[in-house]
Amino acid sequence: MDAETAIRLAVKSGKTVFGANRTLHLLRTGSPRVVILAANAPSEVITEVDMLAKANRVPIHEFQSNSWDLGQICGRPHMVAAMAVLEPGDADISALTEASKK
Repeated sequence: MDAETAIRLAVKSGKTVFGANRTLHLLRTGSPRVVILAANAPSEVITEVDMLAKANRVPIHEFQSNSWDLGQICGRPHMVAAMAVLEPGDADISALTEASKK
């Protein structure tokens, strides 16, 4: 399963949160299963997500396209710079976590 398919399935059948602020809040208070960042996410968001994710041992998947494309894959009519997957549902999030290790 490729990353785009895994993201679509996680959004459709699992529990996901969209937006940098909500993702950062979750990293501070809870532990999402994986965090997804768009390639053009603001550098301060990338830095803070990276720091918090490492502290909580949460994998980060760097989406290779921009935030408009990530929003479109998620079925949203706006940009999505960051998102968190809380419950993957039918998605195989190992596709996301493995891609982030490469």
